[in-house]
Amino acid sequence: MKIIKNQILAGTHLDSQGERCPKEVLDSFCEMYRGKVMPLNQQHDLSMSSPGFVENLRVILDESNAGEWLLVGDVQFDGESQQATMGGFSISFLEILRRSMSQELFHIYLPYPYYNDQAFVDELFEEGFVSVGRWAKKAADPATVGLVSATIVFFLKPIWEDLYKTQIAPHVYQFFSKKIGKLKEKDIAVNFVQHVVYNGCEIQVMLIPAHGKEEQGFEIEATNQAMVLVHSKLTELPSPTIPVSKIYLQFEEKTGAYELHHIEYQGED
Repeated sequence: MKIIKNQILAGTHLDSQGERCPKEVLDSFCEMYRGKVMPLNQQHDLSMSSPGFVENLRVILDESNAGEWLLVGDVQFDGESQQATMGGFSISFLEILRRSMSQELFHIYLPYPYYNDQAFVDELFEEGFVSVGRWAKKAADPATVGLVSATIVFFLKPIWEDLYKTQIAPHVYQFFSKKIGKLKEKDIAVNFVQHVVYNGCEIQVMLIPAHGKEEQGFEIEATNQAMVLVHSKLTELPSPTIPVSKIYLQFEEKTGAYELHHIEYQGED
């Protein structure tokens, strides 16, 4: 593993997208990963394997720019020149821009520059159904990938019950059947996050569909099969074990089903 100490990951200065990252966002990263490691993603692409992690995150004054702040950390990664592969190190964060007044079922986070298109934000927004935000990726060339998150948390029980198929999967299908056309017009790919609770621990399940074939990946049978797979993998884990924090599944066109990409554990390094 290669190590880079005190690597700058973000700052409050004006970036290449003409935006600033608020200090509150930098502070939230430190709080979120206090005592933990932050996995690296290559070019903010969740379908690619993690090459390493960042630890010891902290916010410091930028001594070369008065009044500005920097988020720094110690980076460990595989490979000879991970910075060249990734175009440097950076962070991403989520922020709601237009929120439903009543309880919504989904949040959709748009990539740059589409979250600055107010007409497009308004087009995707739907009161009581969808709130719209931004997925700010502080990179030189942010990927055109959006993120959809269900607000309903699904409770997985040790014995599988086919509740996801009847209670949640139809809403997921409804969302994508209504909104995916608008996203495709902008050539925006999307990943989907479903939060589940298993044995008292909340786990983030990430579904990564085949680009351009999102309708197939978010059909009722497909998303239900994904949750069956998650349940199977969780029940196979030895007990006791380190709690799982995230599970990534990728849709394979050849099999027409989701397959396990990788699992992250709490505090994993």
